[in-house]
Amino acid sequence: MNRDIFEPFRHTQGQWNFCLLVPFGLLGVVATRRPGLVAGFSLLLPAAIETTQALAPIGRACDTSDFVANGAGGLAGTALGALVIVFLRGTPLPRGTARKGLIATGIATALMGAVLYASADLVVMNHTVAPPATSAQKAAIDQRLREAFGGAYRVTGYSVTTTGFEDAATVTAYFGNGMAELSWPDQWDFTVQVMSATDEPSGAFSVPGAAAGTAAAKRPVGDKEAVLIARAYADRFAPWGTRNAKVEVARPDDGGPPGWVVSWRRYEGEVVLPHRFDVRIDEEGRVSELTERKVADPQLPPVRVTEGEAWKTFAKSFPERADAIEEKPDPTLSAQFRDGEWRVDWLLVATTSTGSLEAAVDATDGSIHDPAEIPLARYSEVP
Repeated sequence: MNRDIFEPFRHTQGQWNFCLLVPFGLLGVVATRRPGLVAGFSLLLPAAIETTQALAPIGRACDTSDFVANGAGGLAGTALGALVIVFLRGTPLPRGTARKGLIATGIATALMGAVLYASADLVVMNHTVAPPATSAQKAAIDQRLREAFGGAYRVTGYSVTTTGFEDAATVTAYFGNGMAELSWPDQWDFTVQVMSATDEPSGAFSVPGAAAGTAAAKRPVGDKEAVLIARAYADRFAPWGTRNAKVEVARPDDGGPPGWVVSWRRYEGEVVLPHRFDVRIDEEGRVSELTERKVADPQLPPVRVTEGEAWKTFAKSFPERADAIEEKPDPTLSAQFRDGEWRVDWLLVATTSTGSLEAAVDATDGSIHDPAEIPLARYSEVP
C-alpha cells in the first residue's frame, strides 16, 4: 500500500496503466448508457487484477499504485463516455439490470477485501518506485568518492533504491570502473567496488607511495604487506578510520577477486562499535573495495544476556532445524541501530548440511530479531 497516491502519475508505467482502462470506461458507457454501473466496473476490474496478483502463485505483486492508476483511467473514460452519449442516440441498459450489476459489484468488492485482509500481508510504504537522485544526494556521494580516492574516478550516472519505509534509501554513483553506494539520509554507510587489477581496463586504485602497479617488489606477498598498503591508504585518505581501532587481516574466500581484506574495528569491552573501516587489497597491491561507516560512538545499554542464554533463544526460533546444526562459530557482540535506538546484539550463526541459520538476539532483553535460514549456494549446479 503506497502512501503517495499521486506517485503512479509521475512515472511511465503508472501513466500507461492510466491509459489502459480509459477505453474500457468510454466504450462501456457508450454500450450501456449507464455511467454509474461502468464506474463501478472500472474500479472492480483493477481491484480483481490486484487481488489475483496478491494471491495467485504467478510471481506478481499487488500494488495499490496500479489500482489507483487503472481505476483513475477507467473513471476518466467513464466521464468521457458520459459526455459522448449526450450527442449519440441509443437505448440504455434496463434499470433493473444496472441495479443488479451494481449490487454484484459491491458484493464482489467486499469479498475481495475480506480475502485480501485474511490472506495477504499488507505493507504500508512511502514509495514503490525509486525516485531520481536529488542534487543533494549527488553532491553527497560525489564528495565521499572524492575524499576516498582523491578525485581518481569520475561519476557518469546515479540511481536511488528505496525500500519505501520512512525515507531510507541507497544512493548509487556509477563510474567507468565500478560503483559507489551511500545510505540516505543518514549517510552512515559508504561502499565502493572497483574492478581488480587483473581486469581490463584495470580500475583498482593504486595507493600513492605504496602500490607500484607492475613493480613486483611492491606487490603484497602476505598479510604484513597487505596491512602496510592498507595503512598507507588510510593515512592519506581516511585517517579517522584507524584511530583507536584494532586492525585485522584475512584472505576471504567469498568469490571476489583474490587478495586481502584489512579491517579496523573499535570496541567497548567485547562489543564491536559501529565505527567500521574495511579495505580490500588485491594481489597487485591496489584497493579494489572499500567499506566505511562513519558513526559516532553511541551510548549502549548493558549486556544482561549471556552467550548460552542467547543460543537457547536462537534454538527456540528454529525448532525443526535445531538437531541439524553441525557447527556453531563463536558469536559476536555488536552495536546495532534498531527502531530508532542503539542496541547490543548477539549475532549468531549455525551451519547445517544445507546452509546456515542466522539471527540476532538482543543482549539486554533477550528478544530475537531477523531469524533466517540461508540455503547453501550450490555453484556446481550453475550451468
